[in-house]
Amino acid sequence: MTQVSRIPLRKEVEQRVYEVLMESVAAAKSHDTVNRLLDDLLSPTERLMIAKRLSIALLLYKRYSQRTISKWLKVSLTTVNKVSLSMQIGKGGYRSIIESILRNEELKEFIQKIEIAIGELFLPKTDRRHWTDHELKLPREKKKAF
Repeated sequence: MTQVSRIPLRKEVEQRVYEVLMESVAAAKSHDTVNRLLDDLLSPTERLMIAKRLSIALLLYKRYSQRTISKWLKVSLTTVNKVSLSMQIGKGGYRSIIESILRNEELKEFIQKIEIAIGELFLPKTDRRHWTDHELKLPREKKKAF
């Protein structure tokens, strides 16, 4: 279980500690950097707790029922309800992240559709139904020998 010192920090020290945390998270630009930072900062239990809360928010955003989310993620209805409440009256952090994740999913789907369409242009017409078995062969410029 997480423990916090009983001795309170002075307000300005506490504020600076939070600033360091925010700057650290914002500086992590790649998945690898974020992963290493979270490994160093959080215990495996804390990581799982945060991951579940974000997953709850995503599923709530996609309009899954609280009971379904509770069963799928093995969390209490109270936890799902707290995340739901935070999404409704919080500062918008969950919503901002969830919308960003969904935009990325939509972009990946769009790119995949484009790749399929391009692949169909360059595959033999007789065997398009098995296009995934073929490599995408784009026309290449021939290099001239010196």
